[in-house]
Amino acid sequence: MTKPSLNGLDWQILQALQSNARITVSDLSQRLNRSRSSITEHIRRLQDEGVIKSFNATIDEEKLGVGIGAFVRLQADSSQHRLIVQTVDQIPEVAECHVLTGSDLLMMRVIARDMPHLRSLVDKFTEWGATTTDVIFSTVKIQLSITPHLRRALET
Repeated sequence: MTKPSLNGLDWQILQALQSNARITVSDLSQRLNRSRSSITEHIRRLQDEGVIKSFNATIDEEKLGVGIGAFVRLQADSSQHRLIVQTVDQIPEVAECHVLTGSDLLMMRVIARDMPHLRSLVDKFTEWGATTTDVIFSTVKIQLSITPHLRRALET
């Protein structure tokens, strides 16, 4: 995987879009004192290079009725990896799924209405191997923040 070459304007655009993905190109060009065509070209290149994956709404899970979030780690035979990942992808309560190195094959962030719902989710995973479940008490950070500090850390 090649690392895209980001310049100062790219970083400014990313920071602005992260704080308000609905900002218009006109407003962004005024804010950054650049032409609309330049801003549009930079955004298109950032999308083409996969730096900007999508423009999404952030959903408040609690307002959807989610009462519990948890991390579920699965120890399973790696020969079953593809089948497990395909199956996990079809479970709507799995919000994230990460393939790991080490003793656990997967780590998933799951959401559930309540404890019985969480238990039924975990039971689905035990057919492949041993699970460890950690309930999330609170989340203090969920999104990577584009800042000058991050830029310096990644460029060195």
